[in-house]
Amino acid sequence: MARNRPRPARDPRRGPPRWAWALLALVVLGIAGAIASQWMAAHRRPAGIEVYFVVRGTGRVGSLVPVRRPAPDGPPEVRLRAALRALLDGPHDARLHTEIPEGTALLGVTVRDGVVTVDVSTTFASGGGSTSMLGRVWQVVYTASQFPDAPAVQILINGRRVEALGGEGILIGAPLRRPDTPPSF
Repeated sequence: MARNRPRPARDPRRGPPRWAWALLALVVLGIAGAIASQWMAAHRRPAGIEVYFVVRGTGRVGSLVPVRRPAPDGPPEVRLRAALRALLDGPHDARLHTEIPEGTALLGVTVRDGVVTVDVSTTFASGGGSTSMLGRVWQVVYTASQFPDAPAVQILINGRRVEALGGEGILIGAPLRRPDTPPSF
C-alpha cells in the first residue's frame, strides 16, 4: 500500500510554478489581442465604393480613374446602387468629368449568377460620339463590376436589352467585363 508522502518544501530560488507562467502568458496574449483589435478597428480602410470618372490626357485621350466614395454597409446590391447613384451624380473634382449625359436615371440594379444588371433611362443612349459612348459604357462597367462575385455587367436601356448603343454601334447586348488593361478612348 502506498503511503502519502509529504511533498518536499519548494525551493524559493526556483521561481514561480509553471501554472503561474501559463496564466501570465494568457493574460499578456489577451491584452495584446485587445490592443491589436482596437488598432485594426481604428486603422481599417473605411467602407466605401469606387466610382469611375474620366480624366483627359494629352491629345484628348480619356482614361478612367477610380474615386473613393462613402457607401452604406450592406449586401452588394445596396453598395452597387450607391456606387451607380454616385456615378450619375458626377464628379466633385474639376479635373474629372463624366461621359454619362446629365439627366440619366438609374432605374434598377440586380445581381444574379455573377452578372450585375444595370437599368438606366433612355437619356444614357443620347448625345455624344463614339468616344463619349465608349466612355460612358466603361464608366458603368468599371463602377458596377468592382465586387469579385459579380464581374460581368449587363446594361439595359429603359428595361430593355439593346444590341448596340448609338449610331456608332457600341455593343452592349451581352454582359461586359473589365478588360485586362483599362481602356483609353
